[in-house]
Amino acid sequence: MEFDEVKRVHYPAFTVIGKLGEGLAEDGPSWVPPLWQLANEHFEELASVVKEDGVPTFHLWGLMSDQSSWLAPWQEVGQYLAGLEVPGDTPTPEGWIRWEMPSMEYLTVKTDVDKLGETMEWIFTKVLPENELELVAAVQEYYEADFGPGEVVLYFPIAKE
Repeated sequence: MEFDEVKRVHYPAFTVIGKLGEGLAEDGPSWVPPLWQLANEHFEELASVVKEDGVPTFHLWGLMSDQSSWLAPWQEVGQYLAGLEVPGDTPTPEGWIRWEMPSMEYLTVKTDVDKLGETMEWIFTKVLPENELELVAAVQEYYEADFGPGEVVLYFPIAKE
């Protein structure tokens, strides 16, 4: 299998407002997609307040955290926020959840949702050990508006600032 280029990036602190769900980590494929459906049905509630130079911006994140420890990788029960990156001063509408993400260093790789398992295994068994790096928080998913179906960038947090 071939993989896209792995990049090391610094991502400053950011805010995401979205729809939150939680469930057994092993059952993520059954409870995460409905969160995206719910968020997609209601993103217009945020679109009017999220503009960059007068144009709506859509930086979508699938943020993960273990239920028992903020931003830790999923163990038994995970939390997932399907949401939109927004300016920090954006009000949180009723029925939405806000997560303030800290500034972090990440390894990133673009992949396809059908290859998530293979990509994660490659990062955990090859890339991190060969570079003497350790995961310090849960892996996050990033979706750009112009991505094709199933394209995603995985963000592997490797150092907190």
